[in-house]
Amino acid sequence: MKNEFPVKEMTIGGIDISEYAIIYPKDGSVSLRKAAELLARMIQKATGHGLAVMDDTQSAGHEIVLDTTGRDTEKLRQMRASIQRDGYALLAEGGRLYITGTSARGTRNGIFAFLEARLGFRFYTKDDIVVRSGDKVEIPEGTGEVYSPRFEYRETYWLPSYGNMELSSMQRINGKREGDDGINVEYALFVHTLSILLDEPHQVDYQPCLSDEKVYRKILSNVRKKLDENPYASIISVSQNDSYAEGLGCQCEKCRAIDEAEGTPMGSLLTFVNRIADAIKDDYPHVAVDTLAYRYTRKAPKTIVPADNVIIRLCSIECDCAHPISDAGIEGNVKFKKDIEEWAKICKRLYVWDYTTNFPYYLAPFPNLYNIYDNMQFFKDHHVVGLFEQGNAESPTVEFGELRGYLISRLMWNPDISREEYLGLMDEFLQDYYGAGWRNVREYIDRTTARAAANGFELYTRPDKYLAAKDGDEGEDIAFWNEMLALWDRAVDMAETAAQKNHVRQSRLQVEFYLLYAHFDHQDRRYEAFYRQLKEFGVKTHCEGGKLPEVTDFSQGPGQWYAR
Repeated sequence: MKNEFPVKEMTIGGIDISEYAIIYPKDGSVSLRKAAELLARMIQKATGHGLAVMDDTQSAGHEIVLDTTGRDTEKLRQMRASIQRDGYALLAEGGRLYITGTSARGTRNGIFAFLEARLGFRFYTKDDIVVRSGDKVEIPEGTGEVYSPRFEYRETYWLPSYGNMELSSMQRINGKREGDDGINVEYALFVHTLSILLDEPHQVDYQPCLSDEKVYRKILSNVRKKLDENPYASIISVSQNDSYAEGLGCQCEKCRAIDEAEGTPMGSLLTFVNRIADAIKDDYPHVAVDTLAYRYTRKAPKTIVPADNVIIRLCSIECDCAHPISDAGIEGNVKFKKDIEEWAKICKRLYVWDYTTNFPYYLAPFPNLYNIYDNMQFFKDHHVVGLFEQGNAESPTVEFGELRGYLISRLMWNPDISREEYLGLMDEFLQDYYGAGWRNVREYIDRTTARAAANGFELYTRPDKYLAAKDGDEGEDIAFWNEMLALWDRAVDMAETAAQKNHVRQSRLQVEFYLLYAHFDHQDRRYEAFYRQLKEFGVKTHCEGGKLPEVTDFSQGPGQWYAR
């Protein structure tokens, strides 16, 4: 009978995979047992062989051994000792394949890295897991590797991984997820927290006085309370409330004196945060205090430095999204570059909150897929150790959410891949997700990227400003976007499966949105069909916090959803 599985033959140390069983530590976490079971399912998906899964009180002739057990060899222990953060070690020795980390999270990362690199798995979405391996997989005796990721904290706010514990584990995202058994990086409280820690409702642009002793005592008390309630937490955010671009902190005499001496409103905030961090360091030695360098606090202070247990999370909200942060010709990027360089000099744990979607226009094309690679290199080169890549996790999207989330996860796990490798990952996704017409999708990405780069755009820019014809010719603009529709239509026709056809249809709606938003008078006949398809694909929001409206009158177009 013909073997219909992607991997026709797989050996470890010269022994066929069918001879192996998977061993996990009986006294380990629930997540390790689940990871062992998932590994068995993936190997069966690739090879057709169903491996037994058992705890380490049992034995088999040949074993894939997970995490730390009594079977560890001296070489494995030495390799494990060199692992940093949530990395892993892999070793083929003595009829066994060991996959281990210094934590359950590290071991799980090793499992998925093994499946990805050795068997060719690609974890796109929970329903789109593809094996890209050749016919034969060999792992010779003596194979050994240790890998430690550069970024200690890797989070992307994109569906589908944000909403799915299993997929986010496969993609090696390590932000907190429901049901993660305490294995991921957990915040006791997450950003914009000053009002929350004062037991007050959050108000944008309201900032309490950080020189007030009553404020300090109240916030310290609630920090301790939150940490006691969240024993798995390793970070708590003590950070300013949200603010508009023109917002400021407290303007009392004491706070202003600190800020003026330090040359930045971060002076009074970091003084306060350092004081909280110092107060809790002995009772919670495993916890770091996180604060935002955001809008008015983005600039580093002249003399104050973050305490060893303080994380600075620098926010890129003012940057141009069409050009790399390193682009010296873009004013907003130049300013951010200077700020990150100054923070990198004084901060031991520098995180970045980066933005990868258009908050007011979730449905519009947002051509930053190439820029994501460049910016990840920039963060890596400027000593960033944690990343939050904010996208749209409020509902399914029509604008490459699956692709963007996948590519970001691969880059956060290994930002050292080349640009060619990154583009190769993109092409793989397009082929597998959209089918035989994928080159039409790639052409669409290339051409819209070039158009947006010519105009430039920031986070809140209207799509008809950065995607329109540069000379403002309406006829040229409509012609261009009709060409883009034609690319998607060809991709629909060429899709080989029903799933691929639906993926193309869903992503195509970003072009329909642009035409309806920017040129509704020419496209009114399409509005109702467009809206019905949004409902079909489960799209629930059209902007940040903006629920898709119930529409019965299709005479005005989706421009009515927005203040223009």
